[in-house]
Amino acid sequence: MINSWLKIFLWNLKKRPLYPLINTLGLTLGITCFIMVILFVSKELSYEKWNPNLEHIYRPIRLFDNGEVWTTSPGIMVKTAKEQLPELEDAMMMNWMGSILFNSDGKKLMKGAMGTTPNFFDFYPYPFKYGTKENLFKNENELVLSDTFAFELFGDTNPVGKTIEALFRNEPITYLITGVYTTKGYPSETQPAILKLIKKTDNMDHWGNFNYTALFKLHPGIDISTFISKFDKFYDENTYKSWGISWEEYLKGKEERMSIENLGDIHLFSKAHKGKGANTIFILSLLAFLILVISSINFINLSISGSTQRAKEVAVRKTLGTSKTKIVLQFIFEVTLQCLFAIIISLALVEILLPMFNSLMNTELEILDPYNKWFWALGIIGLLVFIAGIFPGMHLSNFNPVKVLKGNFGRSKSGNTLKKTMIIFQFCISAIFLISAFIIKSQLDYMNNKDLGFQKDQMLFVRIQNGGETWKKMETFKQELTKLNGIERVATTTRPPGTYAGNGSNSNVDYREISYQTDMHFIDADYFPTMDIKLSEGKNFIQDWMQTDRSKFIMDSDGDTLLLNEIIVNKKLVDKFGFENPIGTEVSYWGYKGTIIGVVDNYISKGFDEGAYPALYMNYLKGDNGDWGKPSFVMIKLNNQDVKITLNEIEKFWTTRIEPRFPFKYEFLDQNFAELFSKHERLEKLVTGLSILMIFISLLGLFAIASHTVQLRYKEVAIKKTLGASEKELVFGLIKDFILITIIALFIALPISFYLSNRWLQDFAYRIDIPLAPFLITPIIMLTLTIAIILAQAAKALKLDLVSHLKYE
Repeated sequence: MINSWLKIFLWNLKKRPLYPLINTLGLTLGITCFIMVILFVSKELSYEKWNPNLEHIYRPIRLFDNGEVWTTSPGIMVKTAKEQLPELEDAMMMNWMGSILFNSDGKKLMKGAMGTTPNFFDFYPYPFKYGTKENLFKNENELVLSDTFAFELFGDTNPVGKTIEALFRNEPITYLITGVYTTKGYPSETQPAILKLIKKTDNMDHWGNFNYTALFKLHPGIDISTFISKFDKFYDENTYKSWGISWEEYLKGKEERMSIENLGDIHLFSKAHKGKGANTIFILSLLAFLILVISSINFINLSISGSTQRAKEVAVRKTLGTSKTKIVLQFIFEVTLQCLFAIIISLALVEILLPMFNSLMNTELEILDPYNKWFWALGIIGLLVFIAGIFPGMHLSNFNPVKVLKGNFGRSKSGNTLKKTMIIFQFCISAIFLISAFIIKSQLDYMNNKDLGFQKDQMLFVRIQNGGETWKKMETFKQELTKLNGIERVATTTRPPGTYAGNGSNSNVDYREISYQTDMHFIDADYFPTMDIKLSEGKNFIQDWMQTDRSKFIMDSDGDTLLLNEIIVNKKLVDKFGFENPIGTEVSYWGYKGTIIGVVDNYISKGFDEGAYPALYMNYLKGDNGDWGKPSFVMIKLNNQDVKITLNEIEKFWTTRIEPRFPFKYEFLDQNFAELFSKHERLEKLVTGLSILMIFISLLGLFAIASHTVQLRYKEVAIKKTLGASEKELVFGLIKDFILITIIALFIALPISFYLSNRWLQDFAYRIDIPLAPFLITPIIMLTLTIAIILAQAAKALKLDLVSHLKYE
């Protein structure tokens, strides 16, 4: 039986290759796209899933009433929680401690180091390539390396037990390598290149210092909602006591609550990112599934369209006693053969296209990665294959053999409604995603062209590596840098716009009974002019450092002497507090007061997802009063001279005068800022590509169906032409049904597209109004392509030989 089915399949393939080839092409494209997206989605969903303790590990977070989320915690909280919360089986903390400069075979390598408590590998049980997790982190000169960084430093050798010279915080130190852990195959948000013992500092014991990432391991069976309530109360009680204020005073200023989120939710569903990572995964999954569905619909349509060419074959077999079940099974068998062929081609295409897809999505995917959800892909493909085979099989098996053998099948309307419905669905989905691609592109154009409120072009910035020393001579360095050819201005700051804008400190700023969380910036007097940030009121600073007049110092609640500072704020802070005349107003923060001398316009510093946030700017602290008061970045505004020559001069000056022991690393502000919406650019490219692919697959099906439909109407055209019908009338009669189908699809697609586009744009604080153009351009494109394909087939009908089609009439 199988042998005869195979012969019939091959005979039909040889005699009528058009439909099988188009079918296979559509299926191949759909399956290829589906597999690549499944690979991406599988990896994104696999983050932390390899961790056997995942169910019980949670990250403490701080949720503010204004929607802001902090994912860091006070160091003292971790220690106290282990003592006071019996629900905890264990707790750990970690934080970035800065970069370590290694000298390896005369080559300088710099990497950021993460400080951690000794139980890091109890929370992240990575396997060890070299060494074991026992007896690690005994002292501060021991390091554990990731396998990728160990390879950079030592090559493919076992470095455990070896020492290496390095520079950390401007101090030479000899480190001992005690372990190398494996990262590949264990997707995680936390895979530091370097791990070292966390250093005990004074601010670790302060309940208001949220500088550490903490993790809790809860005992099995703990009710999470009950624990969250208890945890919030635990934090409040300890904090208000440490601040030396009454419970009532503490509650009056309370504008946040403590909570926790599971380790497995951090990558896609973190409250800090409002689950936007999951939205991307949903969109991609939906796109891939719909392309696969459209490919399957094409197959069903084409199979039904080609049914007349096999109708007599089926009728003869039914007359000779072949059962309906066998006919259906035969068509499922033929579909399976085509699908297997399409899958083989698809796997080859995936292997070829995967490097380009990895580059587009900024990831590293492999077909045989262990986290790939192949059972999803195979299950969905198998289900669609079954459906795609059973539809034409059932359709053919229901033919009336008597009518078919009399030649009446060609004039039957059987299957027309189903075909039209499926074409409408295909065109509707294609139109929705084409409009979405236009909307995403429009939003990206808006983000690229919008005035950000500061100058990002021709702006270079360099991170200060030797923070302990460089800042002391920064005023002199600034003057000397400005004298170099190609440099207009130089300034310093602790948090420039772009990917570093979220770094730095935040604090409550108080005015009378009102308090708001505010971004705190240390800047020099040249920062606003260099960045071209406009002052709307008041004046700029006149010096880079606070004055040292002792009469201006006050003592804070911890007994530290701090300066009564002049400050500048942004319009958002002014609006929050409702200041009518902000200049001269005093506000409180960090336990001391600042007098507002100027107000700057709001500018977009953290990207387009977040709106303007209250900001306070102050001069650097004079002397050694705190790390927060020292420059972290040097901003260099270039002119239009030869940038390459200017960069060489800056590098030479930097490596000889400013930081001779550190490699010179710089970034351009416009490129750095663009990284904030690079994920949206990747989404736009992917949606555009998939939309074009959807339309192409849909048009493939339309071409074949139109070809078949026009062929069925050859005799009708011949009769009308004989009776004197004009070519215009004949063409209109052939294309009107397809135009109507396209219009119906667009009528359904347009409101759905508007709704989905509006929902997507709601994630942006700065967004476009939905433009009219995509809703006009898309119908024009869809109708033009439809008419072009149908006209090409209609042209053949106009040239047919009347005698050959009417000789039996």
